[in-house]
Amino acid sequence: MGITNNLKNRGLIGDGLKRASYRYPSRQALIYYDSEGKQTIFTYEELNKEVNRVAHSLLEMGVKKGDRIAAIGRNSPEMVLLSYALLKIGAWYTPLNFMLKPQEISQLINISQTRMFFVDRANIGAVKSIVNELHSVEKFVCYRTDEVPEGWGDFNQLVDGGTDELEIEIDDKDVAALFYTSGTESVPKGVMVTHRNFFYSNYSYMAAGVFQPEDTLLLTLPLIHMAGFTLMLHGHMVGLTIVMTEVPIPSQMATLMEEHKITLTALPPTLYLGILNVEKVNQYDYSALQKLVTWSSTIPKGMVDGWNRIAPNAQFFTIQGSSETTASPLTGSWFKTWDDVPNGDGRYVGKVVHTGSEIKLVDDYGNEVPNGIPGEQLARGPVVVKGYFNNEEANMKAFQNGWYHTGDVLIRDNDGNYFFADRKKDIVKTGGENVSSQEIENILSSHSEILQCAVFGVPDPRWGEAITAAIVLRDGSVLTKEEIIDYCKGKLSGYKIPKYFVFRSSLPTTSAGKLLKRTLKDEYKSLAQSFK
Repeated sequence: MGITNNLKNRGLIGDGLKRASYRYPSRQALIYYDSEGKQTIFTYEELNKEVNRVAHSLLEMGVKKGDRIAAIGRNSPEMVLLSYALLKIGAWYTPLNFMLKPQEISQLINISQTRMFFVDRANIGAVKSIVNELHSVEKFVCYRTDEVPEGWGDFNQLVDGGTDELEIEIDDKDVAALFYTSGTESVPKGVMVTHRNFFYSNYSYMAAGVFQPEDTLLLTLPLIHMAGFTLMLHGHMVGLTIVMTEVPIPSQMATLMEEHKITLTALPPTLYLGILNVEKVNQYDYSALQKLVTWSSTIPKGMVDGWNRIAPNAQFFTIQGSSETTASPLTGSWFKTWDDVPNGDGRYVGKVVHTGSEIKLVDDYGNEVPNGIPGEQLARGPVVVKGYFNNEEANMKAFQNGWYHTGDVLIRDNDGNYFFADRKKDIVKTGGENVSSQEIENILSSHSEILQCAVFGVPDPRWGEAITAAIVLRDGSVLTKEEIIDYCKGKLSGYKIPKYFVFRSSLPTTSAGKLLKRTLKDEYKSLAQSFK
């Protein structure tokens, strides 16, 4: 069938696991915990052999290079085995969010023209309700269940194949995975990620010292999202041990960090803050913890201060990116305390551009902007993806003249530090002024009694849009709207202070912890009417 394991194909991301199994055969590659605490363990040699068994079984079932193979479910050993097997075959790993409704599943399956669909036990009912709408699917396979629907396959039958390495010719520019945009946009787009994209993304983080063979990584983010999947790939490429959970449960994460002497984890601020709120978290021993990777439009000061207290040896590392950049061509620098954050600005996202990638900041006319002036971030290089699947209109809009238009508005200072200003779509246009929601969030987040916040615009007959702040207070806080306004005075111009405040117990997020401002905008779209 061709050649695979030669120098020509060194950029194949599926080969990372194979090489690690040769270097560290007896090292634990995966320690998995389900939501009830049941444990499953694979060494590198065992994991690579199991992946090969699944891959050979899939080939016997007719799966071939270029096929879109979908999977829906939470983190599991089956998801790990399936995704690696597809990478070795050259088929497209096409994960779907386990929170999707039946009609949303149908839409994405039909867009991708999926040939085979793997469904975990929690999603079987939803998929069965639309099975007649999924015209491209030739075979359904369920996993993590003893009740196999009639006519469906059982994942347990896929582990009987051979363990020898596959011989399939794959080029590093071939598509490895199809990730749908996270749902912060109204219509998800299928992002085509190549083997080369994954390989160079990994190289960026290795160069920054994020991943080392001696590390033990706590991975709780979903493998259905780019962040979780790339963490798994990068970790296994260097040969470290991954402790993985089914879903991110702060209390379970707090316990596992101590039990396994975790040295590295990567989480959005919502989950770091969640662990800080675990009962008696100050009594855990986190002396082994060294590296805390995070990403957000705003780094909360309370998060940094809190982790300084419970993990005295740990440092933070910021990244900024998207599925379309396989992570980011722009990565941050290490910082331990808030005093180490450049300019003391929580909007700091990075400084270093790795792996031959380039970025530039431009105005609405495509002209590069000088330091200190906000501009949309454009990126190009080996981490920028191939494009969107079967969506020429979106491709023409986002990928122009070799540059990917990220939609992120950044500011660069004279020292080359980059700071997040806003998403272009999240800039609030109020009273003839363009106001950065992130600037306001940065001020609100600095208040000691505010745990989380989100700023957005709602339709207003007088202002066009009225600045609105959704606030989550720390436990026990009785902070009022008037006190927040007083706090903002002197820190923000009057027209930037929110007109409306809504107090909530939590903010809506995706399964990867990304804030869903679109949901908030929809929920409060009539807010101005209620204040007439």
